[in-house]
Amino acid sequence: MSLNDKISGKEIILGVAILAVVAIGMFMTVRAFKTEGEQKAYAISEKGDKNPNHVDANVKLLTIDAIKGDATARIEFVPNGNLLAGDGNLATDIKFFINSANGKQEIDFKKGKRMTPVEAVIDMYEGNVSEYPFDQHKALVEIELTPGKSDEKKPVEKPAAPNPLDAGDEQADSKKEIAEPEDLSISVDFFGSIPGYKIAAATRAETDENYVAFDIEIDRSSTAVFFSTFVAILMWGLSIAVLFLVLSIVVRKRKPEIAMFSYMAALLFAFYAVRNSQPNVPPIGVFSDFVSFFWAEIIVAGCLFVGTFTWIFRPNKT
Repeated sequence: MSLNDKISGKEIILGVAILAVVAIGMFMTVRAFKTEGEQKAYAISEKGDKNPNHVDANVKLLTIDAIKGDATARIEFVPNGNLLAGDGNLATDIKFFINSANGKQEIDFKKGKRMTPVEAVIDMYEGNVSEYPFDQHKALVEIELTPGKSDEKKPVEKPAAPNPLDAGDEQADSKKEIAEPEDLSISVDFFGSIPGYKIAAATRAETDENYVAFDIEIDRSSTAVFFSTFVAILMWGLSIAVLFLVLSIVVRKRKPEIAMFSYMAALLFAFYAVRNSQPNVPPIGVFSDFVSFFWAEIIVAGCLFVGTFTWIFRPNKT
């Protein structure tokens, strides 16, 4: 091995520094993944816990469709106290309400049956997906629990001989028989963790023991914003490099080569694929397209056009 082939101390230091930077970058990336992948839990309302006869409702966000403006959630119920019979079924009728954008908004849970999970589509009343990747959305969830009306009919025994003096007592007894049970109590917990989104929840002031209202705030995650920004910078960097390449052909009279045109033509299709690789990206026409994608396509296409005709009409030097 000659002296020139030996690795110098500067090269070793440079290699170690590069490996250290890559290791730090990997550590930060994994840390960001764990932070964004954690299940976010929010105690929306605990007012119902004061009543031993209450229902625990766990609201879990399943999917987000920013284009339609919908968020799908699943609600699971756990009845407590006297609401639960010995066999694990309901001991009374319960009516459940949720502001679902489609499907049933009122669901009756019958006595002797279980409270099965319910899926609802929540309308995102605020947010514009065309602002991707900086779009922000909000959704309102309203949940209410009230006593249900039983379909069972109790037999009515008619008195043999009605006594007018007992009319007042009979009216009082009838009022007692048809008296409705007290309002039910409900406590709500919210769980939300979907890749590509940052989700938060906040309780509204009008929440009480049997009515719960809370807002869900949905933003793009830091990773999605970073990657989209990186794609925009990448497109601008490559398109500017192509522009300088063609200027060197036109202005500095550099000899055109076929490989240059193949490179520019490949970029036109590669930009489209890279653009669609962004996380949860909507169709073409969003903010990031106007900032980078459209400009990159125009610059590269123009450079390919100019470079091709320069190569065609420039006379050969003999």
